Amino acid sequence: MTHSIKFPVTIPPLWQSPDDLAVADPYLRNWLLDTGSLTERLQSHCAQFDLKVIGQRPMQPELEEISQLTQPNDSQKENKWQIREVILSGNGQPWVFARSVLPQTLCDMDLAELGNRPLGQIIFNDQRFSRRPFQLLQIPAQHVFQQQLDIRQQQSLWGRRSMFDFNGMQLMVAEVFLPHCPAYRQQER
Repeated sequence: MTHSIKFPVTIPPLWQSPDDLAVADPYLRNWLLDTGSLTERLQSHCAQFDLKVIGQRPMQPELEEISQLTQPNDSQKENKWQIREVILSGNGQPWVFARSVLPQTLCDMDLAELGNRPLGQIIFNDQRFSRRPFQLLQIPAQHVFQQQLDIRQQQSLWGRRSMFDFNGMQLMVAEVFLPHCPAYRQQER
């Protein structure tokens, strides 16, 4: 799957408040709104966990992402950013697509040695990171996003996103649960 993915993929800007988006399956909703480490939760469901970096490089985030990360007169709007996109897999199956928007300053300092390590390993083991409330999205089956990831299953995908504050900087982490993710275990396949 990851060999044919062209970086950057980006996620469609369909984000909504959890109160405005009905998630019928309580098991899936629990996964979407879990404030713990997604990486650790995924690892608890598999014998082998892998992270594959699709790409990471300095680039401008999407306008919608910038609007979430900055205020209208915010000096951070002019900051330099890095986009990082990864696939998290369990037992050889792609489970989660994640896109992070990271301030370049943070990449030069605290995240300089990130490499193939999950970002969650750092964020959830450092109390200086504080998470803001989640936003959720549902991506319809056959959306271009799924084509970009070469997903052949005909099902809608669910995702979540949150901003983190760190020493006056903000970063964004968005995660889309792919068809084989354990978050969908309660649903019919």
